[in-house]
Amino acid sequence: MEAIMMPVAVLGITGVLMGLFLAYASKKFEVEVDPKVEAILAILPGANCGACGFPGCAGYASGVALEGAKMTLCAPGGPKVIEKIGEIMGVAVEIPVKKKPAKKPVEKKEAPKAQTGEPISASQEFIEKNKRMLMKFKEAFDAGDKEGFEKLENLAKMAKKDELLKYYEEIKAGKIVPDGSAPVAAGTTNANAISASKEFVEKNKRMLMKFKEAFDAGDKEGFEKLENLAKMAKKDELLKFYEEIKAGKIVPDPATMTDAVAAVKAEVISATKEFVEKNKRMLMKFKEAFDAGDKEGFEKLENLAKMAKKDELLKFYEEIKAGKTVPDPATMTDTPAAKQEAPKVEDTKKQEASYCSVLGDGLCVPEQNEKVKENLHQEIDKEVK
Repeated sequence: MEAIMMPVAVLGITGVLMGLFLAYASKKFEVEVDPKVEAILAILPGANCGACGFPGCAGYASGVALEGAKMTLCAPGGPKVIEKIGEIMGVAVEIPVKKKPAKKPVEKKEAPKAQTGEPISASQEFIEKNKRMLMKFKEAFDAGDKEGFEKLENLAKMAKKDELLKYYEEIKAGKIVPDGSAPVAAGTTNANAISASKEFVEKNKRMLMKFKEAFDAGDKEGFEKLENLAKMAKKDELLKFYEEIKAGKIVPDPATMTDAVAAVKAEVISATKEFVEKNKRMLMKFKEAFDAGDKEGFEKLENLAKMAKKDELLKFYEEIKAGKTVPDPATMTDTPAAKQEAPKVEDTKKQEASYCSVLGDGLCVPEQNEKVKENLHQEIDKEVK
């Protein structure tokens, strides 16, 4: 029994002594905490973001209370926390005001100096159309960018733009590109425009402009693709104007064009007003498919017309393929076919006389003549009706 109790008593006494020692040590070595530190720590947001430059909010509270750190460093707390820290420290704190960044003074751009020197020999219209390319070439040449201006020359060669190459050479010789602001002489634009009618330009402007843009940019693949589409759709007229564009002509604005009425009428299909009214939807669908180059679409309509044995409709489909338009039936006027003129009385008398001569004088009696006359009048009435 004594063997068990003895170790227990020793351990108990040792524990009591250790507890007394720790209590004494804590009192002896106790570090006094400044109440200001605790007060500041209590009002800080506790984000421990480190934006103030201290390791957490506790470090910043100690820094302010014990080390004299700035009281305006807590960004998350903002003006309210700064004001409270000042109250704890018994100091009036000047809250910093965010200053807007000073605006940089706008540099006044100097007006471009007027070019001096002899201008290139291009027409005003050519300069307006090709100014960007001419200016790019001049800038590259003036900057000594050989790769840049040679690339532009190669593009012009690929597009067979001999006129543009000619002016590139003039620029190399020191000539300038005028600003192109002078008015173009009246009639110049029309003189250099493609020979298409106003109606054709309105209908095909998008295709014509796409072709011109591709050709001007030297995009051979682009303009050849448009040519092939026109060939597939058998649009010979469109191909003709593509060739005119290649020759340097421009696509006019249809708003400034005037077409003679006769020219428009000449391009209308030869159908009657009644036929157009009955078949307008089919005719318009065919024209839209043909103009869009939708071969599958317009061939389907042709096959339907063949199956229905609508030869007249097929005839007008062919006229549409030839470039004719479908008129608005509201603007059409059908003149009834002129009735055949009735034979004149003199003609009937001649016929009567011829019958008499055939029958012979002896048989040409008045009764017979009357009968012949009656038959003739009946035939005339039939013809008139």
